[in-house]
Amino acid sequence: MNRQTTKELLAQSLRTLAMSKPADKITIRELTRNCNLTSPTFYNHFRDKYELMAWIYNREVEDALKNFGDGDTFEDVACRWMEIVQDDENFYRNLLKNAVGQNSFRYTTNDHAIDLLAAWIRIHHGFNELPPTIFFCLRFYMRALSETVNDWCLERRNCSPRQMAKFFVDAMPAPLKPLLLQNTDIDN
Repeated sequence: MNRQTTKELLAQSLRTLAMSKPADKITIRELTRNCNLTSPTFYNHFRDKYELMAWIYNREVEDALKNFGDGDTFEDVACRWMEIVQDDENFYRNLLKNAVGQNSFRYTTNDHAIDLLAAWIRIHHGFNELPPTIFFCLRFYMRALSETVNDWCLERRNCSPRQMAKFFVDAMPAPLKPLLLQNTDIDN
């Protein structure tokens, strides 16, 4: 059995507390007491609870991106991101409803996804830096996807993660298609 890291202990503590309390009402003191750590220990690893919330989701997002372009399509990756939310629906619904603001869960995770995809595009397409049009389209697109996922989660979705992923591919801005859909038919 692997021993949990401090970050994993804090993540488990947050998940446990979020079962019975809105995320914005959970304090750092509660988080740390719940897992027998101290507040200074928390701050050695995270800036605030929103960064911890994002860390939980971002680990899974990064994992879902590992095979992108090497067997997994963008649709597969988008589907997995939706499944992450679906698989722990109550936890993520709590975070989306009760953790809002500039450094909130939703903005931090969306910024991370934008950074991951921008890095993937740079590496796989030989850009030192993304052209401004590409970066604008990527940021615009990912912000729209983020809001759509939020609505899908909070409104008790009416379609599957795979269906949503197909919609995301269909709605992709034209400048991104040759970069993110290189192994699919993009003549729609």
